[in-house]
Amino acid sequence: MLKKYTKGFNKVVLFLTMADVFVWGPFFIISALSGIYLSQKLGTGTIEFVGVGTAIYFLTRAITQLPIGYITDKIKKDKDEIFLLIVGVILMGLPYIFYPQISEPLHYFILQFVFGVGVSLNLANWRKLFAMNIDSGREGRQYSFYETIVSLSTVILSTTVGLVANLGDIYFDLVMIGSGILMMAGSTWVVFIFKIHKRKTNHNK
Repeated sequence: MLKKYTKGFNKVVLFLTMADVFVWGPFFIISALSGIYLSQKLGTGTIEFVGVGTAIYFLTRAITQLPIGYITDKIKKDKDEIFLLIVGVILMGLPYIFYPQISEPLHYFILQFVFGVGVSLNLANWRKLFAMNIDSGREGRQYSFYETIVSLSTVILSTTVGLVANLGDIYFDLVMIGSGILMMAGSTWVVFIFKIHKRKTNHNK
């Protein structure tokens, strides 16, 4: 059935797009809500804690992305990129499952570190796979397809998440956990790439 609905599409581009729908769609809205959420958990000083946590996240990205890119460039074919992308997606969603357990700033800082590692594994490998598998002469259409699908899905998710989170604290917890699970589920789309034997990155490296 999957083959029927994906016929005519560049399937690697399609699966990478769907992975980002699951990963970045929920992230865009819960990142906007996380400050409010953490203020309920940590009380006064939340702005400072979020600032430090954001710094930890970006520092982790800065330190880890270069080694990841170097290692994946050295390994033949693309199974390493696909596998590390799967791990990255899982690590990005995992911290949000534990958000309801945050009771002190250290917990948040650790989760930000894990998230930073996940983003590094995601971005370095997703961008490489997308760029190398995109069809020559159709770059504009395929990038536009990606942006359109991710944007529309974010509209739907943002509206839904905002409405549910507004219902009360217990629903806010469920939004965080549910978003984390949804993000981790994005790894399923990446697994599908293994089944595409004619993908460019499986032959051209």
